[in-house]
Amino acid sequence: MKRKIKVLLLTIVLAIQFSSIGLFAATEEEIYTGNQLSVLGILKGYSDGSLKLDSNITRAEVATLTVRILGYENTVVVGEEKSFTDVNKSFWGYSNVQNAFKLKVMQGYPSGEFKPGSDITYAEVVAIMVNALGKGKDLEGNWPDNYLNKGKALGIIPSNSTVTPNKIVTRGEMAVIVWSTLMVKP
Repeated sequence: MKRKIKVLLLTIVLAIQFSSIGLFAATEEEIYTGNQLSVLGILKGYSDGSLKLDSNITRAEVATLTVRILGYENTVVVGEEKSFTDVNKSFWGYSNVQNAFKLKVMQGYPSGEFKPGSDITYAEVVAIMVNALGKGKDLEGNWPDNYLNKGKALGIIPSNSTVTPNKIVTRGEMAVIVWSTLMVKP
């Protein structure tokens, strides 16, 4: 019985140790691109100085990054505002959500929500980057393959990579996608 308790305690201690070092830490590529985007003022960190590259990115954060790389942060884009039921004017990302909508790079949901705090999928992020490049019109095929194929053709997605469209994107993965988008030749 004592042996079982010792094994159980050892297992718990090891589990705590591994969880504290981040079993799902950001890759070297994510760290590199995250740091580069941070230096450029595109990816901003948190009050503790971290970029939290291994954390999931939210729709509001993606809207902010997208508006920032397009050069429309802290400006008012001309167009009709969308009254999302879950994004009020006091929300930290209100103007960026509005600008992303007006620039036609992001949409809301049929329910009238934007879901600013929700996770976002790989397919959605690639579609946003394709739209940000102005290449999302008249795509052939069905969602999400049409955007993923265009993303590969543009170089947003490496041509030899396997894509999981419904995978939730982390801040580190988003950094790599944004970096790849910035490298697309016009």
